[in-house]
Amino acid sequence: IQEAQVGVGISGREGRQAVNAADFAICQFHFLQRLLLVHGRLNYRRMCKFILYSFWKNAVLTLLLFYYTFISGFSGTSMFEGMVWTSFNVILFWPIIATGVFDRDVSDQQALNNALLYQNGRLGLDLNLKRMVEMLLSALVHSLILFMVMMLAFDKMDTMHANDYYSFGTSVFTWLVFAMNYRVIFVTSTINIVFVAALASSFGVYILFLAVYCRSEWLSPWMYNVDVEMMQEPLFWIGLLAVPALAIMVDSFKALLILEFLPDRRGLALERVKVEEGPPASASASASASARSPKTAPARSAASDPGLAICPEDVEMTMGDDAARQMMRSQSSRLASSFAFDHPGSGPRRINFKRNPSAGDTSLMDVPQPPGAPAQHDPERGQSPRAARRRRPNASQFAQQTLPHIQNKVHWRGILRAAIATGTALTALGAIVMRMSDSVAQFTIQYDGVPRRPVDSLKHEMFHQPCPVVPGGTNSCTFDLRVPVDLEPPIIVTYEVSPFYQNYYSYQTSVIFEQLTGHDVSPEVIRDKCAHKPSRLTPGGDAIYPCGLIATSVFNDTIEFLQVKIDSEDERMIWTSDFDRFQNPPDYLERPRTSWLYERYPTVTDRARGVKSRRFVDWMFPSFFGHVRNMYGFVNEPLRQGRTLTVRLNASFPVAAMGAEKRIVVSTRNGLGGRHSMLAYALVTAGLACFKMACTVCVIQRQCPRRAGHARFPLLMSSADQDSDEPSQESRGADTERSRPPPSAAPSTPGARVAGGSPGGPAQTLQQELILGRGMLSL
Repeated sequence: IQEAQVGVGISGREGRQAVNAADFAICQFHFLQRLLLVHGRLNYRRMCKFILYSFWKNAVLTLLLFYYTFISGFSGTSMFEGMVWTSFNVILFWPIIATGVFDRDVSDQQALNNALLYQNGRLGLDLNLKRMVEMLLSALVHSLILFMVMMLAFDKMDTMHANDYYSFGTSVFTWLVFAMNYRVIFVTSTINIVFVAALASSFGVYILFLAVYCRSEWLSPWMYNVDVEMMQEPLFWIGLLAVPALAIMVDSFKALLILEFLPDRRGLALERVKVEEGPPASASASASASARSPKTAPARSAASDPGLAICPEDVEMTMGDDAARQMMRSQSSRLASSFAFDHPGSGPRRINFKRNPSAGDTSLMDVPQPPGAPAQHDPERGQSPRAARRRRPNASQFAQQTLPHIQNKVHWRGILRAAIATGTALTALGAIVMRMSDSVAQFTIQYDGVPRRPVDSLKHEMFHQPCPVVPGGTNSCTFDLRVPVDLEPPIIVTYEVSPFYQNYYSYQTSVIFEQLTGHDVSPEVIRDKCAHKPSRLTPGGDAIYPCGLIATSVFNDTIEFLQVKIDSEDERMIWTSDFDRFQNPPDYLERPRTSWLYERYPTVTDRARGVKSRRFVDWMFPSFFGHVRNMYGFVNEPLRQGRTLTVRLNASFPVAAMGAEKRIVVSTRNGLGGRHSMLAYALVTAGLACFKMACTVCVIQRQCPRRAGHARFPLLMSSADQDSDEPSQESRGADTERSRPPPSAAPSTPGARVAGGSPGGPAQTLQQELILGRGMLSL
């Protein structure tokens, strides 16, 4: 028993040594059938689902972090803020626990009647190398979906103040949580109130976590009010719908391929069960069928031989239900116990009622104890008096796993409905994004770097006017252009530097937030956070305030339209909750040997404002991607098509060494912040693909439907998954032949009839093989 994978011990007169060494203990051989075919199979499948899902969700997370290294300069920056990332498994473990406890794909009776379903565990069909590779491929596809939506949605988020590392990273993490919880719904077969509560708990814990964490400035000042800012962005909600919808499309397509072309053994067996059971027959039909069926007497009378354990199905074949129950009661009163059986080479057991008058009688479990009588309990086992009074096991629906539920089964009709619903949702989202994108008017001016037209700009909207930085100085350029389109206020002026890795780890972490809020910090903290000496000390030895790589590399190019004014301190440029926290220190302008911000960047702020410059505050929140696109200001006058606009640029921000490009984008603003044409095209294309998949399902089911319970291409199935009514070649060994009773004879011992099926048939042979071991079980 200790060498077996699963050890089962039977308690009896031989003692309890086997039970003490076993994983499971039973008191009747008859219980072995249900232990294996029902509980053993369910536990195996639940465990496999739990393991595969756990690996899958962590694989998706790891792949996202891997993709992010390519757009963060391979610096090891995490895609998500540290505390947000560590909450991943705490948030997502609730639903899969409910799945691992309550999930069942077939009823108990179906599992007992179809022993082929048990072979999934014996052959390792639900957890093997093939399943692991399939899981990793699925994680790869889902991670690419989320990454694609993330890349397409990021553009123009600068106009909505949501393109910084903390806001956009939290948005992507929220999409990830929703996608993971959708997946656990997809893999769960039984959806009951406990599963729904676990799913709600997962979302509730995440919402509570964000509500607390984003209000605790002392935990992470950069995350303050991020949840409110995130939920005010329309693109956040579009992504929240698009990511699960695209995942449903991929999973539905995969389910269709498997269902039609590569069905597994379990799926085929379940289809055959459904076909064989058919609709329930009427009472009159059942009566006429029983009248026509011949009644053959068993080879040996059970009533005359009290040592023969009677199977209920044998009794019901020969007499009515009431008579069968009466005979079972009368027989059990004469048996030694309810697990009486014939030992090989010996006679049947008998009860010695003189020694144990209540043997085999379970009615004592229903006898209440007298009021005030002390409960008999065993202190050595830690059994409480209250537990001793509990005679019967808990019969509640929760304990017996019989809660009302909905079975989530994969069927071509369900795939069809999912494809139509997903296609409708994605197409509608794409059409909305497309219409809103077309309403945006813009033009772009590139003045440094290799000329390149962005994907969201039309040819007539692109201007190239070189104005590179002069080494060691500022290059001033003035030129005229004609406005290509009508622009209505408010008009947003943004600057773009690409590539520029503000999300590079050493750059992103080189900042002291306490300095930005006017608090003093110790010299040790300054040396630790501002480790790069030029970022904390000037060449003359003066202390830089605020220090750090971010604060000493501010974009300081100036942009002017001579005919109209650009307001660089408009309140709409930055969130008020972020701007109000930036403060100058109490001894501002009085501290000796200090280099203040206005002295280093006079074109960004002045002496009076200091760090209270909106352009500076916007710069201090690092970008999520490897390029910077921030607001420069607002134009509150209309710009008409054909109007001559004089532009003056003062280029002071060097990018030639990085090979970067600098652009100015002048655009109107919509509910999404700007143009998102590529996102719209992707959503519409995915929606049309869903409709195509729905049409494919209809054509397959109409022209060449697969026969229920049979594979379309048996040769494509693996040898382990090939379904056959006959036992496998391995099961035709000599030991199975020796254990098989003659076809014409009734079983001579109760152990020969552990499960249902005709004597000598394939089901009996298979179940005998299961009980005999084959590396799975030891008695």
